[in-house]
Amino acid sequence: MDQVKAMLASLRENYLRDLPGHIDEIEQILLELEREGFELSMCRELYRQVHTLKGSGGTYGLDFLSDICHPFEDLLSAIIETPMLTKQGAIELGLKYVDLMRKTCFVYSMDSEPSADLKLNLHALRQTATKNSHSALIVEGSEVVLGMIKDALKDYGCRVEVARDGYAALGRMLSEPFDLLITGLENKRLNGLALISAVQKSGSRSGKTKTILLTTNPLTSNADLPDYVVRKNAELKVHFRQIVDEIFLNAKKAPPP
Repeated sequence: MDQVKAMLASLRENYLRDLPGHIDEIEQILLELEREGFELSMCRELYRQVHTLKGSGGTYGLDFLSDICHPFEDLLSAIIETPMLTKQGAIELGLKYVDLMRKTCFVYSMDSEPSADLKLNLHALRQTATKNSHSALIVEGSEVVLGMIKDALKDYGCRVEVARDGYAALGRMLSEPFDLLITGLENKRLNGLALISAVQKSGSRSGKTKTILLTTNPLTSNADLPDYVVRKNAELKVHFRQIVDEIFLNAKKAPPP
């Protein structure tokens, strides 16, 4: 057991030694985009590198590095979908994520943990990244259903983020505030009901967060129920819009905390 721990510690040390170089590569691509303008292949490479750091950060216990990479990925996805963002401050924001990654790397290399100030810095960057008044995290395996939900939420000016499995979504929910959690029932690693139950029982779910379960199956009476259920059928989009209308209308009527 001690041998295994020593090997893992050595791998982590080697990773942290190489990490500044990977961060430098990301910064160089951003600076090139700033000079040359939007280039799809560079944006895709940038996304790939940030995605890789997100995964490897989790592997080596550098959770805050992964936390930074989540919204950084979202920013890069937005740039790929809307190239004009490169001329509207998106590159500058990306460079701020890089600076935060570099500070985080230094903290971990000193065998310490990120401070509250660094976490507040990340929160401020998230706030800067979007002017949307609402946010939603979606976990859904069907690209057709995912597309319908995303299209509907855009009409409400909602910031939309996607997790590819229930376990990853739980990590996002525990580290970031979302107004909506929209999840399919059958997800990889953690199904929709288990995800909702875990979030509820963690004690971290804010009172304003609403959960919507997408399912073709009836729910059992003893389940930890979501706030809303949308059946996967021909009326899905209409029913979903009615629910989101109700949620956001009630949010406007609610008195300030």
